[in-house]
Amino acid sequence: MALHVFSVRLDRGPTTDAEFDAMFEAGLDDCGPVTSPNGSGYLMVSRDAPSMIEAILTVLTDITRAGFEATGINTEDMVSIDDIAARTGRSRESVRLLSLGKRGPGGFPSPMSPDGGQAFYSWTMVRRWFADHYGEESVAPADEDAATLAAADLILRARLLTPRVSELRNLIPA
Repeated sequence: MALHVFSVRLDRGPTTDAEFDAMFEAGLDDCGPVTSPNGSGYLMVSRDAPSMIEAILTVLTDITRAGFEATGINTEDMVSIDDIAARTGRSRESVRLLSLGKRGPGGFPSPMSPDGGQAFYSWTMVRRWFADHYGEESVAPADEDAATLAAADLILRARLLTPRVSELRNLIPA
């Protein structure tokens, strides 16, 4: 067993003693519930489990049992050009030119926000691109848990978009 630490966004924050009790009784005694002033909530999780996936799945089950809904997982996957520069030890201009295909091998990951405003990229995808083209030593070691958390966040957000999200399961290769 290993300790897995992450935070899960909730549909609302617990505000009553009964809601806090329900969380504890549902098995969330290894989590710290937080409610922001605007009523949004999240859980700070520290769960012993064989894997990050198992930790996420058991926490989600417990959240549902407590009468809440998980709406996402807080990750550091969305990054700007400045963030990428800091994480790779490159200048902002170097990363900008790589992202535009004006330098380097090309094929830089597309921004997740291609609307012409500030571009945000998936760090998981960018990190993989740097490792593939410039070697593993060009970026920090891969953090599989970070990639798992980013994927879980996307899946949880997709569940909010359509009740028929399970019909999209064929998009995920076996």
